[in-house]
Amino acid sequence: MPDPNVRRRPARPHGVVLTPRLPSAATLAVALLLTAPAPTFGAAMAGRAGEGGPPQSTTPTTPAPAGAVHYCPVCGAQNRSDSRFCLKDGSPLPLIDPGRFRPGFVRVAGTYSPDEIQRMMHSAADSVVRIRVRTTSTYKYPVVYWKDEEAEYFRRAQLGKIETSDNDARLAGSGFVDSRDGEVVTNAHVASPDGMKADLTVETEDGRSFPARVIGVDPASDLALLKIDTDSLPPLAWGDSSALRVGQETWAIGNPLDIGISITRGTISSLAGTRTGINQVEAFVHSDAHITHGNSGGPLVDVVGHVLGVSDIVFSDSKGQGYSIPSRMAQLVVERLRRFGRYDRGFVGLHIRPVDSDSVTKFGLKRSDGSVVEEVLKGTPAETAGLAPGDVLFGINGHQAGSTYLLQEAVSSVGPGASVKLMVDRRGKVLELALTTVLRPGAPRTDPLLELQGYLRLWFEEDPKKMQVIIRDPHRSRKAPGLYEGFRVKTVVPAQDWPEEPVTLNYYRTRAKPIPIGSLDDLRSALKRAYVGGRMAVTFEIDHPSAPLASVAFDEFWPIIL
Repeated sequence: MPDPNVRRRPARPHGVVLTPRLPSAATLAVALLLTAPAPTFGAAMAGRAGEGGPPQSTTPTTPAPAGAVHYCPVCGAQNRSDSRFCLKDGSPLPLIDPGRFRPGFVRVAGTYSPDEIQRMMHSAADSVVRIRVRTTSTYKYPVVYWKDEEAEYFRRAQLGKIETSDNDARLAGSGFVDSRDGEVVTNAHVASPDGMKADLTVETEDGRSFPARVIGVDPASDLALLKIDTDSLPPLAWGDSSALRVGQETWAIGNPLDIGISITRGTISSLAGTRTGINQVEAFVHSDAHITHGNSGGPLVDVVGHVLGVSDIVFSDSKGQGYSIPSRMAQLVVERLRRFGRYDRGFVGLHIRPVDSDSVTKFGLKRSDGSVVEEVLKGTPAETAGLAPGDVLFGINGHQAGSTYLLQEAVSSVGPGASVKLMVDRRGKVLELALTTVLRPGAPRTDPLLELQGYLRLWFEEDPKKMQVIIRDPHRSRKAPGLYEGFRVKTVVPAQDWPEEPVTLNYYRTRAKPIPIGSLDDLRSALKRAYVGGRMAVTFEIDHPSAPLASVAFDEFWPIIL
């Protein structure tokens, strides 16, 4: 019983029905316990307005069932089933009629008290683990840098070289338990950094440590499934990311580095299947719940601790720019990894993008929704079926597919060797084209020249009469130091031919094997060798008398490829 000396709030008028705020249907077998038969709506309103006496209930009250929980209608605090007043704020509690239950009731997220939310987050944190990674192999990647401070100040040409990673690097990430069998979900870049082999150790919040083995990795979506030999860790339940709303509160939980559990709160900022180009298959949920370094692979949860996403990337120079893989996508990938140890995706060979004003102008489209074909990759099922740039895809196998992700995942999920029918709008004429999928390559790429020009923010122009390629940079892009407007590209050395020493003028002229460039096709062919370690890099020789060499390097950007 509460302390009788504590001042209570005035009692409500007799006859007004008090409905307690209730727990989620996902956590209780019986969701709603109501008072004895309530007055009619009209009578209740009359009683509140003072228009006549309130009706009196004649139903006898029976004791609450064993184990029942009584929630305060004012603060939401949990009370014993036999309590008459709230133990937290003293509000009177309505009587519980054990004969009236309403299953399937879902509690509104805004009705949870801070204490309840804190308990939920602490419970969810018990399932979040730290993953320690020790690499056992190396990989090579290209870098560029300025020769000295003067070159950097005047933004002169950069030098390039190949670097090799440490074969004993120590890294850390996060993950969460997905089953009672000790399965742990995390990111692919945690389980296998840059595709390297690694020894993995899972550490729990209470200090236990388990060696982990990889069940499967899907680099395209950046997801991985691990296994540890224990059944003592509680798994987290999946939520439905498709039911998210902008402004909904979420919590990012991780176990980064050596600081212990980290929980940050934020709201959903975007649901439009945000793309960054970092992963091949993307449809990110954007929340401003900050993802700290080492949180990769941890869960993004709702108010009851259900997983809405898997934390993946954060832009360190922009606060609040945290992106998570949505739960519906993650569940599909994790299930494939659990069953087969890999995700063999279907592939047809189309580079697509959402229809927008630019594509409408470029291709003269008559349709304002769907996905427009930018490029048909050579030697693919899409080329065989006769698809062409400017075609608009709006469905697959008789079903509408309004987003690029739905198309991409629909093709991926059927696997190789499956028949699919694409619904196509070609200049206002609707077609249905049949294709047979093949196995998706590990790194399907589009035109490397377009990718280079897109990053550098300039373009290369061919002079067929003189058999020359000219740099066109009228706006002086800051991403292309050393590539000057109007100068000719004489030769190039792509990154696969770079040494592990700076590509200086002396090296270029004495030991390098430059590729002559006389056309855009020559440049395009040479750039196919520019991909190393998830980056694209190339050294240009131009006809500038005092600065003939310029090297560029940048992370790959993945377009949307079916």
